[in-house]
Amino acid sequence: MECPRCRSPLPEGYRFCPYDGAETVQQASAPPVAVERTRSSGRLLAGRYKIRGFIGMGAMARVYLAVDERSGAPVAIKVLEEPYRDDPTVRERFHREAMMASTIGHPSIVQVYDEGVREEDGAPFLVMEFLVGETVGDFLDRQGRMPVAIAVPALRQAASALGAAHRVGIIHRDVKPENLFLLGEPGAPYELKIVDFGLSKLKEGNITAAGVVVGSPATMAPEQVLGEPLDGRTDLYALGMVAFRMLAGRLPFSNGDDEVATLAHHVWTSPPPPSTFVTGIDPRLEHVVMTAIRKNPEDRYPTMEALDEALERLSEGGQTTPDPLLEDRSYATRTLVGQLVKASLGRAIDREEEA
Repeated sequence: MECPRCRSPLPEGYRFCPYDGAETVQQASAPPVAVERTRSSGRLLAGRYKIRGFIGMGAMARVYLAVDERSGAPVAIKVLEEPYRDDPTVRERFHREAMMASTIGHPSIVQVYDEGVREEDGAPFLVMEFLVGETVGDFLDRQGRMPVAIAVPALRQAASALGAAHRVGIIHRDVKPENLFLLGEPGAPYELKIVDFGLSKLKEGNITAAGVVVGSPATMAPEQVLGEPLDGRTDLYALGMVAFRMLAGRLPFSNGDDEVATLAHHVWTSPPPPSTFVTGIDPRLEHVVMTAIRKNPEDRYPTMEALDEALERLSEGGQTTPDPLLEDRSYATRTLVGQLVKASLGRAIDREEEA
């Protein structure tokens, strides 16, 4: 048995899915999703996965809807595109996405079933769980803000999944609205999944050279901006920035396309609370968000589990107004390179204020 909505496999005898209440079927057909026919339509990969059509294009890969001819189940095929397919480092990151997802094994992390190489051109591909819904980024672009009734459960699922990754020594490093996927009809999600572990890093690994900054400027923690040592609290900061945007409909530092200015503010500028931009935000929830995005890692929640517990307590009542936050301290650099980059970004702030 299978749920046609969330694609969950279920034991025989289940008439309704215990996760979302949908009536089950013996085998779900390929979902009615908008796809474009391409030259790849009808092509068989690895003698097993038949391409149905093109779904979309990411920064380095194309994604197709396919059907696993062995099981009849719909899958997503992610194919690395030129010129990235010839870059050994990018290929390794692509492979790592499959390895990381299987290592963590959390229900709120997209499953990667298989990987291979396309015979005609050597392009590596991943066979992934097919997700029906939209990203948090799509939701926010359309709606502006996210209702608390949707935002808090979504944040808790993300924290749980990232906490599982951190427990096995994996740091995502690119937590952003576009990498958080809401399952369900647009505007009415019932579950969240984290996607794209391609930039993730094992705490003991070193595929990325020291001092090289990777990630998304809009949600990047100060230590990541400065190329300093990272841990799970780096992802926690990024998730806090996502939460800020959910509540306020914008990020605390709005600098248009000036990524350098955005990075500089992450390091130097204390963010205003979400209530600066939107009224009516629960002060307890605002307190949680502002604790998550404090400049120094030791001033944030120590773990994703602690963040999850703080969000859980919101539904339990308690004090109406939380204790006031201490003033956010300036980020304390840990390396010489960090000191130099911080000073350079400080000059970017000065130039912005003079303009």
